[in-house]
Amino acid sequence: MLESRKLAIIVFADIAGYSAMMQADEVKALSVLDRFKMILEEEMLLHEGQIVQYYGDGCLLSFDSAFLSLRAATSLQRQFIEHKVPVRIGMHLGDVLYKNNNAFGDGVNIASRIESLGVPGAILLSKIISNQVQNKAEFSLTSVGSFHFKNITEPMEVFAISNPGFVVPAPEQMQGKLEAPAAPPPNPEDQREWEKYQMMEILDALEEKKCVLILGNYAFSRPTTSAEDPETEIFLPELLMREQHKWMGKQPADNPSDFYTSAQTLVDRAGGQRMFMNLTRIRLKDLAQKQLNRFKKISEIPFDLVLSTYPFDLVHEVFEENRIDHQYAYYSYQQESPPLSTFTKEYPLIYNLFGSVGHKDSMVISLDRLYQFIFGILGVRQLPKLIQDKVQQASHLVFLGFSFDDWYMKLLLRVLKVHEKEISYAHPSTPSGLGKQNRRFFESNFKVTFLDKKIDEFVSGLHGLCEEEDLLRKGTPAVTRSLYEDLLLMTEQYRLEEVLERLDDMIIKDGKEGGLLKELGEHQQSFHKIKESENYNSLSKQELEKEWRRLRNTLSMFIDRVSESIPA
Repeated sequence: MLESRKLAIIVFADIAGYSAMMQADEVKALSVLDRFKMILEEEMLLHEGQIVQYYGDGCLLSFDSAFLSLRAATSLQRQFIEHKVPVRIGMHLGDVLYKNNNAFGDGVNIASRIESLGVPGAILLSKIISNQVQNKAEFSLTSVGSFHFKNITEPMEVFAISNPGFVVPAPEQMQGKLEAPAAPPPNPEDQREWEKYQMMEILDALEEKKCVLILGNYAFSRPTTSAEDPETEIFLPELLMREQHKWMGKQPADNPSDFYTSAQTLVDRAGGQRMFMNLTRIRLKDLAQKQLNRFKKISEIPFDLVLSTYPFDLVHEVFEENRIDHQYAYYSYQQESPPLSTFTKEYPLIYNLFGSVGHKDSMVISLDRLYQFIFGILGVRQLPKLIQDKVQQASHLVFLGFSFDDWYMKLLLRVLKVHEKEISYAHPSTPSGLGKQNRRFFESNFKVTFLDKKIDEFVSGLHGLCEEEDLLRKGTPAVTRSLYEDLLLMTEQYRLEEVLERLDDMIIKDGKEGGLLKELGEHQQSFHKIKESENYNSLSKQELEKEWRRLRNTLSMFIDRVSESIPA
């Protein structure tokens, strides 16, 4: 199997209207085709080019020189005109893969699209070839306009050979392989009516327990300290990119970094993981009212599964604060996930797809770890079956706060095995700048509906619909407990890291209990030692459970002693 790749001039030539010619007079059509091939083969013997392949009534030619390719094309077209063979010719310079006597690549595709614009007697070429021969007096070139070809991201300027004897197509004659013109935007009333029905479809999926919420990095933010607008916020990707620029300098405008590229820059430096944790960890107490309302409403909308790409505990904390009974778990690309209980509207699951801060090695916080996550989840470490089944059975997925321009979004949808599902996407408060090419990709490969709604507008709208239909989830009534009762309850739930943090704050604030502070330090060391054993699998499962149970019992007794010394 011979295979090579090189930069080459690709020339497409085909007989215009050949199918109609065959229907009208087969004998005449075959005679024209014979003349077409005879001229090609005679002329190519005189020029330094290659006939790569015939395509019925067309032919693909290849040249190593822009100048020689134009000489050959003009000579060919003169012969075609003289012998009354109606041929269009299109040319482009690009990277070409030659394999099994054929040519592939963008250079071939673009040359084909340029040729499709032509008319008999015309030679059309891309601007890149025009630039190569612009100082050659032998050729006269005329721009015929810029065109947006199918599956080509940016519009391309096309030129025609305008030497005497050749045809320069008029604008109305050029009807090639172009993108369909964009539909005019709907008027605002029609748009609102359409969005209303879209929201009702999501509501139906919620009622049928077939709707999953997936939260991206743009759903999480810190409030800024703007005096002009106290409600402004900065989202995690922006926060990381801003920090990356401190270390690496400003990114080029044509190569903006994404969340994981920025994170990689930080975690590759000494102390970078700790910096990442400090920058991106958002606690309940950090939220302004705007963000708090966002997550409070999310906790009340009856999604029975919430998948988060944020590896911290914020969503879990909001559900707890709102007293919504739930379970919380996370995926680790390094070890098997613990078993899950069945989740329902009354007992939803908050699941961190990208790991947990409680198990730092599980956190997906860089490009390297993102690759490990993707390969792990596609290989031996599948998502828990309950989650796989739920995503497969869901009729509607809601993505909040993703940048669909980020390359890994396509992989994430593949990882979730999303096929033929309704997918709604609401974007962050700042413009996401979704490129047209990416938008078309997601609309054609996945059934993505890009709602013209900001995150909070979408959440408030869906929350309001659920309230009208009496579907909102309600928290359990608040039970008044003392500070120490709360600490003991958290200890029973094995939330030991949080207990140690609260005790540390209390004892340091009190400032008089040196003995208590010393003992607390010993308990903190015990916690980190057990955590290290868990992370490195140096203890068996039974031994690990025994150590956690011992620390839990020790902390319960310690809390009783602290309560005797420091009033609540």
